[in-house]
Amino acid sequence: MPLRERDARLRERLAASPDPRAPDLLALWEELLPTPEWSGPALWLHGDPHPANLLVGSAAHTRERGRLDLVAVLDFGDLTSGDPASDLAAAWLAFGPEDRARLRAALDRRRGIDPHTWDRARAWALLYATLLCASAPEHPLLGAIGEHTVLQLLHT
Repeated sequence: MPLRERDARLRERLAASPDPRAPDLLALWEELLPTPEWSGPALWLHGDPHPANLLVGSAAHTRERGRLDLVAVLDFGDLTSGDPASDLAAAWLAFGPEDRARLRAALDRRRGIDPHTWDRARAWALLYATLLCASAPEHPLLGAIGEHTVLQLLHT
């Protein structure tokens, strides 16, 4: 789904948010919204790439102390196809600046991901963050992931 199709709902969510950072998030959204849409083929996507759906652990082949590897991706209830940027949003949902930069560099080396895809990924992270923050009263873990993501988005 193109970002523009999410625009009205995101604006409603930010307008209703008590978060004093809502204007900053809206400004970021408005900066990212004109990013060109995905023009490639629809790719398989997880559709819900937050950290509670990612299982990490020490892989048997890992020799680095303290290193965690992605072991599994869980909860394929939102499995869909489309723009890979929606799953790349995990770079803001799951990582801090240094690890996000390492992830981006590694993916760019392997796949040559264009800057527009990364910008759309950041916009998708903003969409996910506002949804997760709004769920905080019922789901504190998801709210915490949303809060982490807001901090990453605004301090990138």
